[in-house]
Amino acid sequence: MIAELNESNRPQFLAAVRGRPYFGDILPVHLAVFGRSGALMRFYVADGSAAVQLKGRSAVLCGTYDAEETGAFLRMQGVRYVNAGGAAPAGYSPLYALHNLVLTKAAAPPCPDAVRLTLDRAPAPAEVTDFMMRGEDDPGAWDNFYSELCTKLARGAAEVWAVRREGALVSTAGAYALSPDTAYLAAVETLEALRGQGIGGWLTGLLAADLAARGRRVALSCKKERLNFYHRLGFAAEDTVQRYALDGLPEEK
Repeated sequence: MIAELNESNRPQFLAAVRGRPYFGDILPVHLAVFGRSGALMRFYVADGSAAVQLKGRSAVLCGTYDAEETGAFLRMQGVRYVNAGGAAPAGYSPLYALHNLVLTKAAAPPCPDAVRLTLDRAPAPAEVTDFMMRGEDDPGAWDNFYSELCTKLARGAAEVWAVRREGALVSTAGAYALSPDTAYLAAVETLEALRGQGIGGWLTGLLAADLAARGRRVALSCKKERLNFYHRLGFAAEDTVQRYALDGLPEEK
């Protein structure tokens, strides 16, 4: 049985993700920020032992669940992509593995261009959203990203930094699930024309080191091809999460 989150099953939701890399880093933060509104995210408990988060057409699934029932529920909710720590929900196929990493030794590289690059520790949310959503063809994506970011920033559940080159924003990275003890990094992005010059590594290394110095466990997830990039910044592998897609769908752009 899949039940909408309430006060009685909330402990089961939290127990399902406690101590789990990735899931334990993001879901408690999202639940604390969005759990009562239901506007951007919805939360459920499956079979009394699995945590489910729905956000747009994506879901996060952690714990022990019935693959047939859970798959039917996700399809009914219009979910196209699922990050899960278990078997594929019925009707979904594996896309790729996400590698969960944790910072073990901060190793921020030097600034690649100290003359033209400057660090911005509090870029405007609208500017970050414009940068992250460039090329996005979903008309609601900008509003959803901006609303989620603003809500998290207002609640102290996110922190975003950026790099500017002669004033223009060219790279950004952030802790998009921030608690007093943990910081989950995401949306590490550099302007296409400037990739490969060390800008993103400099920014990510600085942000990760700063968060760790404030006593937080710093974690992130990436595809296999990005492992060496993050290893150089002091991150080490913990485990993996599987990305699934609704049968017949291609990988996201």
